Amino acid sequence: LASTRDDLSVELVSLYNQMQQYDKALNIVRSRKFQPWERGEGLALGQYVRTHLALGRRALRQGNAAEARRSFEAALDAPENLGEAKHPLANQSDIYYWLGVALDAAGESAAARETWERAAEHRGDFQLMRVTSFSELTFYNALALLRLGRAKDAGEQLQVLIEFAAALRSEEPKIDYFATSLPQMLLFEDDARKRNEVRADFLEAQSRIGLGDIVAGRAL
Repeated sequence: LASTRDDLSVELVSLYNQMQQYDKALNIVRSRKFQPWERGEGLALGQYVRTHLALGRRALRQGNAAEARRSFEAALDAPENLGEAKHPLANQSDIYYWLGVALDAAGESAAARETWERAAEHRGDFQLMRVTSFSELTFYNALALLRLGRAKDAGEQLQVLIEFAAALRSEEPKIDYFATSLPQMLLFEDDARKRNEVRADFLEAQSRIGLGDIVAGRAL
């Protein structure tokens, strides 16, 4: 039954990725012809990227830098069968960061540095149908800066991300029920406050870990 619907197929891919069954996830995102649907913007593409990043990291752990590179480069693409393209303002620093890691592992240090510079330069993101100054991918801007030897810049960026998380935690979340597109399921059953708190905790956790405070990061 799930395979007859695009929205449930995306949820199934998400579950496969969560259970580290990446090859099953890949089979769906490669073979299914998705049609755009309201409130589903970015979901198929997001899982496609998530799948390829996971496959690339797995290849790195196995010592296969060439295979990792192919997976990360595929994550930069948006195949026609997904029925959508990446927004020009979307942050792809996570992809460029990991691609740089794969290039570095393959001995292509100059190309790796160039790729990390691209990851480090990006600012802001496009999520939930709007532009945002910070997101979960800001962390990878900082990681790329660290790879480039710019520890001071990375630390400053992570500190600003902590401040953003604090502001987000105290913010009263509002859902625009007249918005034409919100990329999540079960809109009216969502706990917006809880979602806000979890996101704020996660952003701060990333920052603490990036700053070397692993214990605080894991606790968050």
